[in-house]
Amino acid sequence: MYQFTPDEIDQRRAHHQAVKQDADDIESKRIGNLGELAFEQFCREYLPAEMWEWQNEAAIRRCNPESFAGHDFEVFGYEVDVKTSRDVSAFLPETLVEKDSDNDIVVMAWHRDNEDSLVLLGWERVETLISKVESQEQFSGEEPEKLKHLAMQPMNDLADLGPNTAHMNQKPENPFRPGDRVAPHGDSDSTAVVVEVLPPETNVELYGQELDGEAVRVAFPSALDEGPGDWRDIEAALWSSYCDDQDIKLYTYKHTNLEFVE
Repeated sequence: MYQFTPDEIDQRRAHHQAVKQDADDIESKRIGNLGELAFEQFCREYLPAEMWEWQNEAAIRRCNPESFAGHDFEVFGYEVDVKTSRDVSAFLPETLVEKDSDNDIVVMAWHRDNEDSLVLLGWERVETLISKVESQEQFSGEEPEKLKHLAMQPMNDLADLGPNTAHMNQKPENPFRPGDRVAPHGDSDSTAVVVEVLPPETNVELYGQELDGEAVRVAFPSALDEGPGDWRDIEAALWSSYCDDQDIKLYTYKHTNLEFVE
């Protein structure tokens, strides 16, 4: 199992993206977003960054509607869907197959009532789930309720689908978060605010060269002040969404070239 505790930024973005997606069920969509965030953190710790991709990373970060995709992640070439629920009966093979039989792998995430913690219980191949459902349908006896089971493999075994790798731990090294006041080294008069912190593996070009390090995108107050609303009244978690909506220019820096401003 793998436990993930979403912070305030994760929670606000998960909710706001569900609202902007115009989801029929905001709560279910928000919880689904949190499940994807939990699995992204698992991948970041245990799987090589070049061998997995989160389809909705930019949409969640900027709280934009997602383009349609039948799966949430691609891992080692497999299409992976994350199913998140408070009710573990949602992870019975027949229930999973009814909701998703087109992908390769299903990851099962359980969440607490107040959504402050999620646990990745395990994963299973969809073809295995289908086989188990078919076996159950052929079973002629009356199956006792207590024999119903959740079919899943331990989360750590997911790494066995790819090349042999050690514990990866590719979490960002930079110390910045949206809302921090920063300035380029040696230029404390040019105060800006952190709007986006890009994933470490994101390829970013600056002045025609690929950035060697982690990228942080900032906005300057003078540009933010030209927006239609008072950006200071907007939660920092949503600044990326606000700037994207209003076409406010962001500037990209290598994280080691920035310093905190009091």
